[in-house]
Amino acid sequence: MAIVLIFLGCFLLYAKSKHLPNYLSHIGDKAKSAPVVVRIVAYLLFITGIFMLTVDFGFWTGLTIFIITLMFTLALTIILLPLNKKYAYVLVILSILALITEYIL
Repeated sequence: MAIVLIFLGCFLLYAKSKHLPNYLSHIGDKAKSAPVVVRIVAYLLFITGIFMLTVDFGFWTGLTIFIITLMFTLALTIILLPLNKKYAYVLVILSILALITEYIL
């Protein structure tokens, strides 16, 4: 669940940028109308993700996993979303598969 929260935080921060693709403009318009609220919610999602990971794995290991997950989700968000509309769906499917494997295994 922490991985999804970190991904949502990254997506919220990306949604208020000027580089958001046109097919996601309805999300970008809402995010740009209240950028302070979006930033606060994204950082709260990050803090919740850090808390969940540190409770599960210990402080330093959880912090390391958070940093790795943050870098990975930022890279996926920045690289895949501007390419094409179908890559956003691939990203969502991969996230759902990661969740399923996290809870089943």
